[in-house]
Amino acid sequence: MGRLVALLLLLLGGTAGGFAENSAGVFPLVYFGKVLLADSSKLQLRLVGALSPAARAVAADPRGWIWGRLEPRHLAALEPDSGEMVARVRLPRKPQSLLITPDGKAYVTHGSPSKEGFILSVVDTRGAALLRELSGIAGSATDLAQTEGLVLLAAEGVGKENYQFSFLYQIDTGSDRLREVLRMDDAGIYWKLAADGGRLYLGYLPTTDDPRLGWVEAREARSLSLLASWDRVPGPLRALYAAGGRVFLFCGKPEGDAELLVLDPLLRSVARRHTLQGPVARVLGVHGAMLAYLDYAFETGTGKVNVCFYDLEEGRELRRIDIRDFLLAGSETGGRLRR
Repeated sequence: MGRLVALLLLLLGGTAGGFAENSAGVFPLVYFGKVLLADSSKLQLRLVGALSPAARAVAADPRGWIWGRLEPRHLAALEPDSGEMVARVRLPRKPQSLLITPDGKAYVTHGSPSKEGFILSVVDTRGAALLRELSGIAGSATDLAQTEGLVLLAAEGVGKENYQFSFLYQIDTGSDRLREVLRMDDAGIYWKLAADGGRLYLGYLPTTDDPRLGWVEAREARSLSLLASWDRVPGPLRALYAAGGRVFLFCGKPEGDAELLVLDPLLRSVARRHTLQGPVARVLGVHGAMLAYLDYAFETGTGKVNVCFYDLEEGRELRRIDIRDFLLAGSETGGRLRR
């Protein structure tokens, strides 16, 4: 049961990645179809348009266009300054989550299988065209990460034959060749991915009913050679992120808060520890010293979702914006500023 709940949260939470978002410190997100930008420099939200209410994730391409799901089976792009829809691509199935590489390729997952198994659509965002479909994925895709010419895809088995398995796939972005590179047979653990500097960080997260706390491995992304492992987490591992030579591990605390550990790229030591107010459902990104994240995953039925801005140098939260209240107020700033 715990693995089913964990899989549901992964599928609903979605994964998004984009090329333009990290360099500017402006991170796109979607909330019941409303597309917003979280600006980590100004500590603000900005509404830029709307896609499908069923959209679970959005991502920015190299031009800054924001792509996401549009009914019935389209991937569409918004130009954030004008809010206009500037491109759309018809897909074979409804898009679920997506990742966009620096050369403008979008890798799009789908929740329903084909005769050949689950598929991944590859879209040229520059030419607004479907390039190909990658088939044969054994389970439903749950996470995506990219680094140095590779896209890594994690999937969870959903059928009677493989429901207890986790699968890791590697996609060469030059040839779009997909191959399975790792498999795990453990119904109490599922994978989350992060990548940075040619390294893959493989998070082993426990399901809700598994007593283990979890651990993380650092691997060479292409060869998957094991470089290091870290299991000294203070509580259940709930999320991870990697950027700028830092690895961020988010662990649950009994009172419902999250403890953040900032590690070096080879997981040798903890440089900083932070206690974050409430849980962490999804990391939007890190820009300099500023961490931006969502405390809850709205797709699970939680109406109250906050965008949180946390200063890693000062060790304190600077602003927390309730997305629903922001949209109702029609304000570009909103939220509570911490003094």
